[in-house]
Amino acid sequence: LVVASLPPGAAGRAALAELVAQRRAGELLLVMQAPPPGTDAQLLPTGVLGLGGTRGGHLTSSTTHTDGVVAAIDVAPTVLEHLGVTVPGAVKGQPMTAEPGRDAAGLRSLTERLRVVLPRRLPALWTLIGSWVALLLAAMLVADRRGERWAFRVGPLAVFWLPSVLLLTAALAPSRTAELLLATGLALLAGALTDRLAGWPRAPMVPALVGLAAYAIDLASGSPLIIRSLLGPNPLFGARFYGIGNELEATLAALLLVGVGTLLAGRGRSRAAVAAFAGGGVALALVVGAGRLGADVGGVITIGAGAAVAAVLMLPGGLTRRSAAVVVLAPVLGLALLAAVDLTTGGDSHFTRTVLRADGSGDLLDIVSRRYRLAGRQAVRGFMPAATIIALLGIAVAMRRRERVLAPVDGDPAWRALLAGLVAAGVAGALFNDSGPVLLLFEAFFAGSAVLYLRGDPRLARDALPGR
Repeated sequence: LVVASLPPGAAGRAALAELVAQRRAGELLLVMQAPPPGTDAQLLPTGVLGLGGTRGGHLTSSTTHTDGVVAAIDVAPTVLEHLGVTVPGAVKGQPMTAEPGRDAAGLRSLTERLRVVLPRRLPALWTLIGSWVALLLAAMLVADRRGERWAFRVGPLAVFWLPSVLLLTAALAPSRTAELLLATGLALLAGALTDRLAGWPRAPMVPALVGLAAYAIDLASGSPLIIRSLLGPNPLFGARFYGIGNELEATLAALLLVGVGTLLAGRGRSRAAVAAFAGGGVALALVVGAGRLGADVGGVITIGAGAAVAAVLMLPGGLTRRSAAVVVLAPVLGLALLAAVDLTTGGDSHFTRTVLRADGSGDLLDIVSRRYRLAGRQAVRGFMPAATIIALLGIAVAMRRRERVLAPVDGDPAWRALLAGLVAAGVAGALFNDSGPVLLLFEAFFAGSAVLYLRGDPRLARDALPGR
């Protein structure tokens, strides 16, 4: 094993050419660009000769599941495996593989897209919210109360459409201004059309169910659009290269609860309603958690908690000790089901490698402690403490005044279940994910959007509802 640092510029290129020329059969030559100065996350060019006999192909690994992209932690197992040395269990990377075919232009396009995902994420949300507020103010100033209530409905519907719209902009990869305007315009237009065609209060089920279907299809295709989406897992920072990230985990959980809850609106409590929430939760948890799809074990806990709470609240007999126990055990049962699916299908996910194949309790404790250290850092970063307090206060006020919140739908149990499920998913996500309160903020935002949608009741004048 020889490790060399090559000089920069022409001298380095000449040295590399000599190494390539003198490489003997059976030798592995792995070359990486040294990280430039600075702390910005970036993708660095890497090349390998002598890996599996493939020449002119692209690199990948089980760490990334992405053509042309490997992780820095994949270098050690690749070298050790080539040398015939047993890879220690503490090494979390996976050996690189060389696959036929090479697309340099595609890699450059992917790199350019990943660089703008994070900087555009919050601006896209603020652009939509700002446009909705402007629409609402205009309706209040120039329209009657019917127009004002229309604006109250269209804004939340646009929020529920936004995840699907962001898959479209990921495919188009437009400029920053074009993406912000396109995402906002399409979401508001889709919200207005949905309100007109589907009607209140079931209209949210349309964007919710469409979004769930769109993301499931993309995951089954290897998540090519998800990693380029503004809601994607942000592989540039190495947190995740495919599947579901924490922000999308919270979004899909919210879409499930909103979709099923509004679909069941007005039908009362029943065992069929319980089965709808529970079955939807199981299906989405498998899509989000399975190693060959979303590969997000935290999502199983988040979705399981939200769906279990919503399902229990739809029981004809109400909450009992047995149903309360089901709520507590639902995330655990979800993880057990995920483990069975991954072991059966050979899903080589992070969950399989680090939890199911952990060497002992020490490895598991290390995983847990590392996740909570990351969650703690998120909890005290920037505006997060203030935003978390605001979200918790909003939830507390809504729970205390739940009869007023649900007055437009006469206390419909399906709406009560979906809102309670959103809160439960947010709390569980905050407690069991390495993003900490980020998931609580997402679920609180979706719950607030659902409540504002209810205030757009088209049947009543603005001051007609009790306790307004």
